[in-house]
Amino acid sequence: MTEMIPEKYLNILRTANTDWFPARSYRRHVILFLLIFLSGVSQTKKGNYFFNPTPIQSSSHAGYYSMFYSEEEIEYLDNRITRLLIEQNFNGNVLIARYGSLIYERSFGFSHFNKVEPMNIETTFQLASITKTFTGTAILLLQQEGLLNVNDTVKKHIPEFPYDNITIRHLLTHTSGLQNYMWLVERHWRSNSKPNNEDVLRLFVNHRRPLNFSPGQRFEYSNTGFVFLALIIERTSGMSYAEYIHTHIFEPLNMNRSFVYDLHNPNEIENRAYGFRQWRGRHIIIPDDNLDGPLGDKGIFSTVGDLFKWDQALYRSALLPAESWSQAFEHGRLNNDSTVNYGFGWRLQNYLDKKIVHHPGRWHGFRTSFKRFIDDHTTLILLSNNNQNIAHIIEGIQDILYYDEKEIWMTEIQMDPLDAETEEFDTDPSHEPEP
Repeated sequence: MTEMIPEKYLNILRTANTDWFPARSYRRHVILFLLIFLSGVSQTKKGNYFFNPTPIQSSSHAGYYSMFYSEEEIEYLDNRITRLLIEQNFNGNVLIARYGSLIYERSFGFSHFNKVEPMNIETTFQLASITKTFTGTAILLLQQEGLLNVNDTVKKHIPEFPYDNITIRHLLTHTSGLQNYMWLVERHWRSNSKPNNEDVLRLFVNHRRPLNFSPGQRFEYSNTGFVFLALIIERTSGMSYAEYIHTHIFEPLNMNRSFVYDLHNPNEIENRAYGFRQWRGRHIIIPDDNLDGPLGDKGIFSTVGDLFKWDQALYRSALLPAESWSQAFEHGRLNNDSTVNYGFGWRLQNYLDKKIVHHPGRWHGFRTSFKRFIDDHTTLILLSNNNQNIAHIIEGIQDILYYDEKEIWMTEIQMDPLDAETEEFDTDPSHEPEP
């Protein structure tokens, strides 16, 4: 079999650390899988699983990548990114695109470790906090319909909400001061059923907690705010959160592999990844629990391909007019008029001189990242399920993609590369309790 594999891929396998799959009885399965996978890649080379230059959907920039990268540059990026992912023991799916065309799309590892089920590019992942980008968009859609305004108080749409001065804008920008709903669920939920968003509201009514600070006083990442945003979507639209997201976002954009994972209306899920954590050399599956019931802060499953459709829809101002998307990507403001690096469901970041709108995620073994370099239409999507921190992998891919620009940029400002801005990752520890 090894005669079918180019020397460069054999070198990757020789140098790769197989300890990422520590159960010794499975290591040979890993090597066999990689050998088979790479042999298939080497035979087809372009236009398929490993590298697909085919223009996606109806992008107005389809095929534009060739104006940026020569064949030699594509091969360089391909080799560097693949080596990085294997050396960092990445387990999941990756998609990278520029101006509407793919420059890298690939799967690594297993969707289910215990069953040794290999990942494929259509595998769905729990997006974790990337879900917030959809929740924020749904709020803007309702505003476009005239059913709410982001400056409305939450109480206007949820009369029993126990706080008077919190607005929808506060929820969107993590400046509400609300305490963590997960603490209330873990401490006070006594039912055998999983709580939903209405149940979270009842917990806040029955066990009212003081705010951490006055609304608008400071930024504090809040999953609670997005649970209440999902409840506003339900109260205002008359639809469940899952129905609204499907009808108004997934369906119009043909995101056919995306869905809200609602434990209260469970459906059979084919070709999904399961979240795992490592314990004593084994991969332990992380089961659903009470905290999987509330939605809006998490709960959407999707694929790298569907997220790419989402990305392209934003560039062509689908669903909403351009001014609404600009509003979504504006920095939130505090009471003292200082800004925060968060818009309406989007983190805001700069890399070199490029503006990035993005969101990472972390939940029950899933680690995810959706980054949009909007100045040059570059998209970087990573979805993984083995509980491994992927922030440094994302930073590494960024440096590979912009290796020439970074060198010039560092030289011009005489800056140490270690001082460059790094990935701002979702590190709220309360969003990933130990199972």
